[in-house]
Amino acid sequence: MKKTILSALVLCLVALLTISCASTQSRYSMLVADSYSAKPEGYDIQTFYDDDIPQRPFIKISRLDVHLEKTHFIGSSLNDALPDLKKQARLSGADAIIDIKESSSMVGETKIYHVTATGIRYTQ
Repeated sequence: MKKTILSALVLCLVALLTISCASTQSRYSMLVADSYSAKPEGYDIQTFYDDDIPQRPFIKISRLDVHLEKTHFIGSSLNDALPDLKKQARLSGADAIIDIKESSSMVGETKIYHVTATGIRYTQ
């Protein structure tokens, strides 16, 4: 009985440590001298994948970065990073995101997932 309880406690501890070992960092930097007001919270930032670009005229205004680190038990994907990408785009004053590039690596027990993208602002 004691051995079963001890095993269960050890498994719970491992699960808690696995779940809690995650961090996210995100930021943006402006590509133009002009600064733009942040879009309001809830603004729908459009996302264009692969080589798809908007049909409307635009300028590239910001570089967006999201960096995720998690234990090797927890995977990362673009779905995990997209909310932070959109938030950084919104804060930089962008209307949409293009040029999404993903990279991943592993250092020891940590999976590293990094996404860069470009925030754009429509000119018309």
